[in-house]
Amino acid sequence: MQVRMLNKHFRRPDPRKQLGPESGVTILEMVVAMLILTIGLLGLAASIGYAVTVSNKGRNITNTKLMVVSMLEQMETLRNTQSGDVSELTFGQIANTGSVDDTGATRTFPGFPTTFQPVSSNPGPDGLFGTTDDLISAGPDNVYGTADDVVDNSLKVGQYTRQILITSLNPNLKRVQVTLRYPDAGGQLRDMVGVSYLNNDSRSNFR
Repeated sequence: MQVRMLNKHFRRPDPRKQLGPESGVTILEMVVAMLILTIGLLGLAASIGYAVTVSNKGRNITNTKLMVVSMLEQMETLRNTQSGDVSELTFGQIANTGSVDDTGATRTFPGFPTTFQPVSSNPGPDGLFGTTDDLISAGPDNVYGTADDVVDNSLKVGQYTRQILITSLNPNLKRVQVTLRYPDAGGQLRDMVGVSYLNNDSRSNFR
């Protein structure tokens, strides 16, 4: 009798009712979760790439501005100063090719070319940056004017080129414009322009 009652009340559990709603995930749920995670990671990667590009662009522009200012300051420094035993340019000699006045100068100067010249880490035999001889190396003997002088393209500063335009506004005032052509973060060439006014009484205004 007792055995019958036990058999009567014993039921095998239904396997469909064993799993609750939180007991696992379906393949569809896993696919959706992976899709969401992938989208998030792609967005993060894009943000990092954008931040790196903006950072490089800002650093490139800052370096270019410094180079332009340095070139303008060179013009101020060149006027009636001495560099070791080499006499620098007079006010009349700070001019483009064809407009140089060598009156009262200790040496002749052909002038700054109006075409774009490569930016060099070396001023060349004349000791002046921005002229046509900037890429000339003194060679193994380290003496300019000898037979081993060569054009050394390794002196170029990246893809940078510069143009120096000098306009005489009156006998005592000149406008100096430096255009620096540089590669941006995307590899395209862009121009940055700096202007200085050079006068005959050792004053200069930048803008």
